[in-house]
Amino acid sequence: MLIEPEVLARSAPPPLPTCRLCGARLNRTLLDLGRMPLATGTRQFQERDRLHRLLIRICESCLLVQVQDPVDAAPWPDPAAAPSADAAEHARRQAQSLLHRMNLGDASLVIEINRGPAALLPWFAEAGIPVLAETGGFNADTAMEIAVGAGRADLVLATNILPMVPDLFDFAAGLAALLRPKGVLVLQVPHLLPILQRVQFDAFRQDRRFYFSLGVIEQLLRSVGLRVFDAEKLPDHGGSLRVSACHPRAPHAGRPALKALRQEEAAAGLDRVDGYNGFAAEVAAAQADIRDFLANRRAAGRRIAAYGLATRGTALLNASGIGTDTIAWVADPDGTAKGRFLPGCGIPVVGPEALTQDRPSDLVILPWTRAQDLAAGLLPLRHKGTQLWALMPAIRRV
Repeated sequence: MLIEPEVLARSAPPPLPTCRLCGARLNRTLLDLGRMPLATGTRQFQERDRLHRLLIRICESCLLVQVQDPVDAAPWPDPAAAPSADAAEHARRQAQSLLHRMNLGDASLVIEINRGPAALLPWFAEAGIPVLAETGGFNADTAMEIAVGAGRADLVLATNILPMVPDLFDFAAGLAALLRPKGVLVLQVPHLLPILQRVQFDAFRQDRRFYFSLGVIEQLLRSVGLRVFDAEKLPDHGGSLRVSACHPRAPHAGRPALKALRQEEAAAGLDRVDGYNGFAAEVAAAQADIRDFLANRRAAGRRIAAYGLATRGTALLNASGIGTDTIAWVADPDGTAKGRFLPGCGIPVVGPEALTQDRPSDLVILPWTRAQDLAAGLLPLRHKGTQLWALMPAIRRV
């Protein structure tokens, strides 16, 4: 039987997407979390959430981990990511280290590229260093405009913005165009290594496009003529990676930490595609453990609630299938979201007074990356018998 060409076209599967770094076909799935709501923010009513498939691919050619169909979403104030006193002190120390290492002065220029308030620039400005913040859409064209209008920079800072840019090469080319011949780029991103090693499936979200290893960042920067000379692992947000790069002929020698981290990633298998095998099974096991733990607590007659609004916390609950039949409510420490609901799982948000008026037997701290700090403020509750828990990267008492 002859099948008409248009029928064949209708029945053929859609073509595979291509890698947004090297252009290769994305044949391999790292993790499929199904259809989930955006985990950002809260909502006013228990209306049906719009669901978006959260499919994570890995390029078999360049090993870039990427969300297949990212969703542009407006940023929202996430208490878990809000600068704390410790974070401010950490920023101050980093700025002081860079000031000392680079011998910056009043003839220098420091540019920070970010989507929100500048984190490091105030410390440079306080030291009398000229600074410039770029918070709009940044690419090679805007970089040239900045270079013409303000000059090129001795130091360019880009913190946690690379995972969201639509065009990696265009963005990286802009970074290279901003640097003076001896200038330094300091780039920070969530680090793929601890995400995989500690099975942090809650790190994946639809409004992030990319997840980076050191090896992939080196490939990207090399493609625009930059050389990575230092790398540092940070505990921020479950594990971050900070790299320093420069032009190839700049007088910045490679540092031992860079070689050590390359070796660590290679030992973990991040430099070969089969090193990523089994991650989906590990995620499924972790989700089952979370469900079983909470179900067992409920079966024992314990009342479970949650504490703290966090994008990762909402993602964890939705990805694990946890809802109002398990967790009664989530307490918002400052009460600004009281009366709203977490997306998807529909758990109601209450004010901090619920902690005493409706004291739970078990309290799950959703911003688990800050669980110890937050638990310190909940000591009166613990003294009354409430047990405090974090569910990631492993179920534990805090």
